[in-house]
Amino acid sequence: MSLTEKSCVLAGDLGQSLSKGVGELGVDALEILERKVAHSLSFIRETLNYHRDIHRLPAEVLGMIFRYALPPTSGFCESGSHPLPDMQKERQEKMAISHVCRRWRSIALQMASLWTVIDASSGPWASACFERSRSMPLHIFASYPLDKTTVASLASQESRIRALFLFLPSPYRSSTPMDLPAMLPPVPDLECLVLETQSRNFEEGRPMVDFTQLAQLFPRPPPRLTMLILKNQCWFPAIPYDALTHLHIAQGTPIDACSLLTLLGHCTALEKLVIVDVYLANARQVPEDYTVELPHLRLLTLGINQSRLWMRYLLKGLKLPPTVIVRISGAEAIRALTQLQPFPTLAFTATFDTLVVDCGPKGWIIQAAGPSSGLFLDLGQCSAARMVDFWSGPLSSLVPFKRLTRLVLGYTRPNFPLPFKSMPSLVSASIVLHSLPDSPMDTELVAQRLGVVLRTDATCFQWVSEFELWSSSSGLSCVREVGFLFPRLKKFTFYHPGSDDLDDVLAAEWAELQESMPNHDVVLRSIGGTDEPMLALPGVPPVYHAYEW
Repeated sequence: MSLTEKSCVLAGDLGQSLSKGVGELGVDALEILERKVAHSLSFIRETLNYHRDIHRLPAEVLGMIFRYALPPTSGFCESGSHPLPDMQKERQEKMAISHVCRRWRSIALQMASLWTVIDASSGPWASACFERSRSMPLHIFASYPLDKTTVASLASQESRIRALFLFLPSPYRSSTPMDLPAMLPPVPDLECLVLETQSRNFEEGRPMVDFTQLAQLFPRPPPRLTMLILKNQCWFPAIPYDALTHLHIAQGTPIDACSLLTLLGHCTALEKLVIVDVYLANARQVPEDYTVELPHLRLLTLGINQSRLWMRYLLKGLKLPPTVIVRISGAEAIRALTQLQPFPTLAFTATFDTLVVDCGPKGWIIQAAGPSSGLFLDLGQCSAARMVDFWSGPLSSLVPFKRLTRLVLGYTRPNFPLPFKSMPSLVSASIVLHSLPDSPMDTELVAQRLGVVLRTDATCFQWVSEFELWSSSSGLSCVREVGFLFPRLKKFTFYHPGSDDLDDVLAAEWAELQESMPNHDVVLRSIGGTDEPMLALPGVPPVYHAYEW
C-alpha cells in the first residue's frame, strides 16, 4: 500500500473512531485532539502550498518579482523625474509581500536589497529595515524637521547612506539657510541628494535664491556627492559643486541668470544637466560675451512649460561641447525658442547629418543627429504659422540643411508644406503617413496633400536616390508621381499594411507603377511585426520620461 493510500485510510479510521466514541471524550481530551488535528492540517496545507506552481520558482526569481511589486519610490534618487516618494505605500507593499506565506517571508527577510529604501522617521519600522538590509547601501527618506531619534538613527548608519531625500513641508517653504542649522549627521559616502519643498509653483512671497547664502545641511560637505536634485527650492545647499556629474533643478523661486551661470561654471565635472520651469531673473542683463563652458556635458534638458521664464537664454550662456545631446520640450518651448533673436550659433549642431520631423497625433517632434551629438525638440501642438516661423528661424540655425544626408518626415495629415532649405547632400528620404484611430485615411486626399508638400520644394529632393513611403493604406494613389518628384531616384520602397498577396485592383496599380518607373528598383513590402520606420534616432529621445537622465 502506498503512502497516499495509507494516509487516506488513517484519515478515514480517525473519522469513524470519532463518530463512534465522541460521547466518551471529555472537554480536555477534545481540546487536545483539536490542537493535534490543527497541527496536522497546518502541516498538510503547508506541504500542499509547496506543490503550487508559484513555489516552484527559484528564490532568485521570486526576489525579482518582489522588486517589481514595489512602487517606483525605490528609484527616487536615480532620476529627477520621479514624484514625491510614497513611503507609506512602500511600507504596505513590503508588509504584504512578507505576510503571504512562510516561504515568501523567509525569502523577503533574507533579501537585504528589498529593505534598503527607508523612511528614517518611521521609528520601529526604520529600525527593522536597518537590520534587515544588513550591510547594503541605503536610500533614505526624511522629512524636516528631524527629531533627535531620527538623527541618531541616521548617525548610526552614516557610512551606508548613499542617497538621501529630504522633504520640507509647506510651513518651511520660505525658510532661508539662516533658519536651517546643520540638521544632518556627516554622511561621508553620500552620492545623491534630493531636496524638495512643498509649495505651489511660482508661489509669491517666497525669497529669491541667493547663492551667497548656501544652507549648511551637513557638519562637513559630503566629498563623494555627484548627484543633486532640487525641486521647488528657494535655497541651495553648501556642497562641493565641482564634483557634481548630475544636476536637476525644477521650479522654485526666481534665480538670477548671471548667478546661475556662475554656479554652473563651478560644475566642471557636470555630465547631465536638467532644468525645468526655472524663472531666470535679469536674463537680458547678462553680458553678450559672458559664457560658461561645460566641457564634460553629455546631456542638457530644458523643460519650458510656462511663458516668460527666460530659460532660452541658457542656450546663449552655456558653451556646449561637440558631443552633447540637447532635449527641449514643453508647452511654451516653441514660443521661447522663436523669441530668442538673434539665435545663437551652437557648435554641437555642425555635424548633424540626419533630420526626423514627426507631426503625429500628439504634436511636433523634431530630432537631429550627427556622429556624436543630437537634438530633440518636443514642441507639442502648434499652428501652421508658428511652425513655419520656427522652421525659418531657430531650426534653420540649429540644423545645417546643406549637410543633411537623411531625412524622415512623419505626418498625420500633410496639411501644409514646410519651408525646406537647400539640401544638396540629401540622398535618402522617408515619409511616414500616420492614421488616426477614429479617422480612416482617405488615400486620395492624402495623395493630393502629399503631392503639394513635395512639389513645393521639389528642388530640395533632386539628389535623392533612395525613397521610402510608409502608408497606413494599401492604396497606391499617393505614390504615382514618385518618379517625377525624385528625378535621380534609384530605389523606391513602399511599405503598406496589407498582405504580400495583392488583390486584383492593387496588383494592377502596382504593375502600372512599375511600368512608369522602368529604370528604378521598385519594392512593395507589407509591414510585418519587425518593420518600423525610423522615427526615433538612437540615444536622442528620452525612453521613459522627458526629464530622465
